[in-house]
Amino acid sequence: MNKTTILEALLEKLEEDLRRLQAANADASAGATHSEARAETKWDTCGLEASYLARGHAQQFKALAADVYELRALKLLSFAGKSVDAGALVEVEQAKDVFLFFLLPCGGGTELMVEGREVTVITPESPVGAALIGKREGDSYSFRAGLTGKILKVL
Repeated sequence: MNKTTILEALLEKLEEDLRRLQAANADASAGATHSEARAETKWDTCGLEASYLARGHAQQFKALAADVYELRALKLLSFAGKSVDAGALVEVEQAKDVFLFFLLPCGGGTELMVEGREVTVITPESPVGAALIGKREGDSYSFRAGLTGKILKVL
């Protein structure tokens, strides 16, 4: 499986999320500044709540945009015969199932369907990511959830 193809699919997904956040921020900002959002009593907080929502969307947008920027600058190296680190694509067997993890500095938790296979993006800070760092093909690993697995392939 080609890591560049997976990274492109991830960037496409994250850019879609950026567009969604931008639209949500615009809606919340419009709601916060709309004339009907003006407080009529001291208990009327609709405009204030909309402004908090807009600020939250803006903060999420900023963080996600930084992730996209970082992933665009990422140089994908081969990890065949090497220890697992950020940028590695790792196929593992865990609880009799086979999973494909793409270990990246950000974007963790994103699930993608690429070339007919499900790929889960994990970060070194995640329990699975932390358990895989430094391991090699054929090594076993375990993490705090009590699950164990075996590394089948490292690319």
